[in-house]
Amino acid sequence: MYDYIHQGECYRYGVGWARIRIYPAHVSGDAPVVLCSDLPEERGDEMVERLAAEVVRDRFASGLPDLPRPVLWIEHRPSRRGRGPGRYDLLTFPTYCPRHEGAGFVRRITLGAPNREPLTLREVEILTGSLCER
Repeated sequence: MYDYIHQGECYRYGVGWARIRIYPAHVSGDAPVVLCSDLPEERGDEMVERLAAEVVRDRFASGLPDLPRPVLWIEHRPSRRGRGPGRYDLLTFPTYCPRHEGAGFVRRITLGAPNREPLTLREVEILTGSLCER
């Protein structure tokens, strides 16, 4: 597992960071799992699509598996009151090839707006092969 704090490019101070845990594919041909957590509450809607693009570009430079969903990107949103595990979503992006979007000086790298599927804590533990923080 690879565990680090990712500081995003071009984000406002304090808004562009997240904890990223990358779990390698368990079996040949499986997709790696990325667990993204500790996202700031005050973030723009496009932050996760830019963050995912930066992680794919920086951490998977040698390429991704040739699968319909080559990275299993899980977003964790902690419980607001600190009770329970919070919410987990599996994000599916329109593309897994980072591309630039925007005009002029505001061009940013993106994977596009994701679709979200809720996951249970048990499903996350199965995908990552480890117990999640409760």
